[in-house]
Amino acid sequence: MDIPSCALHPREPAMAACAGCGVHHCSRCLRPVGGRLLCPSCAEREAAAIGAVSGTEVPRAPQGGPVAAKVVAACAFHAGARAIARCGRCGAFICSACQRIVGDKRYCAYCYQELVNERRRGEAAGGKAGVSRTAPRVPWKLWPGLAFLPLPFLLSWLMTYMMRQGEEVSIGAAQLLISLLLYSSTLAFTFLAASRYGNARKLLGMHGENLPGSLGLGVISGSLAFWIGTAGSLISAGLLERVSWVEEWLRGFFDVNVKSITGADLLVAGLVIVVAAPVCEEIFFRGFLYPAMRRRMGVWAASLLNGFLFSAVHFSLFGLLGRTLVGTLFCLQYEYTGNLWSPVVAHGVNNFVAFFLPLAAMWS
Repeated sequence: MDIPSCALHPREPAMAACAGCGVHHCSRCLRPVGGRLLCPSCAEREAAAIGAVSGTEVPRAPQGGPVAAKVVAACAFHAGARAIARCGRCGAFICSACQRIVGDKRYCAYCYQELVNERRRGEAAGGKAGVSRTAPRVPWKLWPGLAFLPLPFLLSWLMTYMMRQGEEVSIGAAQLLISLLLYSSTLAFTFLAASRYGNARKLLGMHGENLPGSLGLGVISGSLAFWIGTAGSLISAGLLERVSWVEEWLRGFFDVNVKSITGADLLVAGLVIVVAAPVCEEIFFRGFLYPAMRRRMGVWAASLLNGFLFSAVHFSLFGLLGRTLVGTLFCLQYEYTGNLWSPVVAHGVNNFVAFFLPLAAMWS
């Protein structure tokens, strides 16, 4: 049996007949529309008909050859499926079942839904489309982040234990070594896990959209977070006074034999607490964990659980309530702004006040 040729490309063998007109076409011509393979002409007519019925703009099939025809890669969302393009927003490899065509660009299902939501929000705000105001929807699952969570703290505890067996060390050196191990492993895991699905920086919410307002809100939220955390800690200390031995036991996990504190030690500790900790912790807890939690349990439940886990890894019984409330506030802030730099700044302001206010009081 002879294989028919494509009606538009006579030298190309036909892949299938168009579900609309029945004319045979090759893979360069056929486009999936509503679960059917259509030629470019029928695809445009189908899109126009659907748009006329629904009253919404339907993506048009692009003209020309295939996108990334020479790319041999697996789809980021369907293991084993061959990727035919890359998402025009996050860069993830997508197969024919994943792609959503808008004009001459192709998007994965998650980014396409974000575009739809942005357009609706823009129309509601007076036509200013294209500005994201919610935390990104992410394709990764929740369990890898939860499974990884104990690992960096076990490594940090092991290093602390080894340092306790030796001579005294400066508090700056101890803080630096433990933080390097803790935060480097966390960042490496987070970016490797996110980069599998596309542009890790954008998927984690680290972009320039809404930046001035997000940073301003971060300063205000950070100041508020300090007082929320302080009030929560005081309440916890009053309620749990009888089990204060648990607080001392938890603090002992990361105690080391330290020398007298110098100015250099305070500088190193300040940089770790005010700069490194906010950036690394927000990338993991708010940028990576929270969107995966939100997809499974909604905004409020995800924010509370994320805040609780964020508080639990600080190993403080008296600070459990305060840090849970602060972590919940940072999740809601990220949800509102859609920009991870906002909770990063808030976290940094909170830590700055919490670190330097006692020092200023002692100095005075």
